[in-house]
Amino acid sequence: MLRVVLVDDEPSARRGLRRMLGEYPDITIAGEAGDLVSARDVMNRARPDAVFMDVELTNGKGLDLATDLPPETFVIVVSAYDLYAIDAFDVAAIDFLVKPVKPERLETAIGRLRERLPSRPSALEKNTSPAPEAAQDRLQLKTSSASILVPHEAVSFLRAEGDYTRVYLENGQQHLASGLLRVFETRLPAPPFHRLDRSTIVNCSKIQRVNWHASGRSSIYFSTGANVVELGRPASKRLRSLL
Repeated sequence: MLRVVLVDDEPSARRGLRRMLGEYPDITIAGEAGDLVSARDVMNRARPDAVFMDVELTNGKGLDLATDLPPETFVIVVSAYDLYAIDAFDVAAIDFLVKPVKPERLETAIGRLRERLPSRPSALEKNTSPAPEAAQDRLQLKTSSASILVPHEAVSFLRAEGDYTRVYLENGQQHLASGLLRVFETRLPAPPFHRLDRSTIVNCSKIQRVNWHASGRSSIYFSTGANVVELGRPASKRLRSLL
């Protein structure tokens, strides 16, 4: 059974989505919220598999909630404004639904959610099944034109891009590789690699300096200076605890 939470400040929108999701026997509504504060409370209590969230909420933005969620909770953004599609991409949402939600688009989103959930490794698998690349200290990157083996120490950071992951190397090169970020997470040693938010994994040994901003955000600079990673408040807090 897939457990989902609905976050939208319009009761009618939640009712409509609840009714449509009722057509799926393997989905149960674990909770609902109409504002950012109650949404955080519901998510902490329910720990759902996924959340359907609007962007514009009464007292904040749903995307602020998304950045605080654990990587194992999938996000499906539901909005009346398609201009937020890029923002949804930044928080590694698995789909973006435009209101009013069409049944066929909802079916596609549910299909994507189902595809991801069975592939999650169990706690036993995580403890007993090392990734194939671990013994070689190399990461396999499958791009559109080649399959590349990259030493772990050559990787500065990784960013999620939908169903793909962009891997940034210490020499300034980057590769768009097939595979979700969480798959790469299981193949990299921690430390020095740490997932800081839903869309970013950083090799902490390659960080040259961090600029801590008064807003609580931060900017990471690497040894080559070729790329800069901007982090939000929750991710910056995690980084502080690691350094």
